[in-house]
Amino acid sequence: MNVSEALLKRRSIKAYDTEVTLSEDEIRTLLALALETPSSFNIQHWRLCAITDAEVRNQICEAAWNQVHLREAPLVVAIAADPRAWEDAERYWRNSPPDVQAKMASMIRQFYQDESLQRDEAIRSGSLLGMSLMLAATERGWDTCPMIGFDPDKVKKILSMPENWVPVMLVTVGKGVKPARPKSGQMPYEEVVFRNSYA
Repeated sequence: MNVSEALLKRRSIKAYDTEVTLSEDEIRTLLALALETPSSFNIQHWRLCAITDAEVRNQICEAAWNQVHLREAPLVVAIAADPRAWEDAERYWRNSPPDVQAKMASMIRQFYQDESLQRDEAIRSGSLLGMSLMLAATERGWDTCPMIGFDPDKVKKILSMPENWVPVMLVTVGKGVKPARPKSGQMPYEEVVFRNSYA
């Protein structure tokens, strides 16, 4: 399956086969593929929690207004982001020559002084990773569903998430037992694609 096929095939699946599990190798492969996602200045703001324990998935389900697919899916990936990841600027360029390391670290520190930018960029990076994860799962024969419908404070508490991290989304991964509903209506190309200007 190529990327175009995965984009067309991927749908949000909300009913999973509870008898199917993902092996540790498969989980690691999926997450390692997702970690290849690009990020601003290579900062990699994302922090992933692979949730396979049934009791933790049940708690997450309750914090998400009992959306049952969180309980049924054998894997729920919580994608969080650290808005302050930029502070450790040198580590992201450690394999580069010293002059490049110094230049990039200086640029990162200058760029990320604005707190709203820190949060926005963390969420952007986590969102990009979420899409990479879903496409990798689709290519490997798994079904997924991205979710933002949950109480972020409760999820942070359940997962012992550091206070300053931002919950970005949850992604369920498993084998669907019901097809996705028909697409409810894509916006027309001409309404959402502009050329050279939005005017």
